[in-house]
Amino acid sequence: MRTHRRAAFSLVELLVAVTIVGLLIALLLPAVQAARETARRLACVNNLKQIGLALHNYADQYDALPPGAIVGDVYQTRGTNNFDPWPEATGDQPGMHGSSWMLQILPFIEQNALFDRWDFTRSVLGNRSVAETDVAVFYCPTRRRGVRAQDQNIMFPKRTPEDSYAGWTAGGNDYAGCIGAQNSFANPTASNVARPFCGPTYVYRTDMRGVFVPNLATRFHEIADGLSSTIAVGEVPRTIWTGPAPNHYWRPCHTSIDGWAAAGSNTLFDTTSAGSTNDIGQLGGFNNDYFESAGSDHVGGAHFGLADGSARFIGEEIDQAVYAYLGSMADGQVARVP
Repeated sequence: MRTHRRAAFSLVELLVAVTIVGLLIALLLPAVQAARETARRLACVNNLKQIGLALHNYADQYDALPPGAIVGDVYQTRGTNNFDPWPEATGDQPGMHGSSWMLQILPFIEQNALFDRWDFTRSVLGNRSVAETDVAVFYCPTRRRGVRAQDQNIMFPKRTPEDSYAGWTAGGNDYAGCIGAQNSFANPTASNVARPFCGPTYVYRTDMRGVFVPNLATRFHEIADGLSSTIAVGEVPRTIWTGPAPNHYWRPCHTSIDGWAAAGSNTLFDTTSAGSTNDIGQLGGFNNDYFESAGSDHVGGAHFGLADGSARFIGEEIDQAVYAYLGSMADGQVARVP
């Protein structure tokens, strides 16, 4: 009788096949991850373009861009010209505001229903049910699609241990407006998350002023350096410093505040460099995890929206002087995005 032997893999052949498949997966995985990040970057750029379009539509209706923040002068820091948006945003007395420019553009990013629920006689905390709402266009998909567990420590954080509110669970933002090329915020200390605006001495300097400043609406004709040469919006970091702190400024200066509705460093950034100020701990440029600076989770740079409505990726290697000029709108230095 003739016997038939069934064909089968030997152990060696099976191991070789498994090894080859493993190598193919190892080779393909970086390419897949790169493709996914490319898609996320495109989505991020599209978010900034939508925000830019919303700003232009807002300006068409109101003949000016929205103020960078709405803050009452009553909250000036004692003995200085600084004014602090945080007590107003977190208070609940009638007539308080403490809100950001991002609130004003909600009707222009198809968030009319959310905007219509806002009670303008109350503060941000008084509008918590609205402010604690995720708005997809305010999130960079590379970083997150919603508030992560670690973000809740910087979502509307307590200013003092006695504050009654706690970290929110939604309503974050990964984009902010450019306040200018000047040192725009006072450094917080370890015991205080407040970041007061630096007032007229810095924020309103005509040679360094940005598109978004508190209580002042910018008109397009005031952007004398040109719409295509002025940063309007950009990505901002969302970090919590957990390392060693060389001084009492370090940890709070390297920890973000999160939330699109409230005024302050969570919705505004500057393009100043450490070489032009005495700002302790500030490293200059962006992607430096400093609370005043722009930053992203993209490798090698961040996306910015220009005043003309376009959006560009700017590399970290940009000259700091050029970057500062891009952040100011009428300094007489017409910088070009590299």
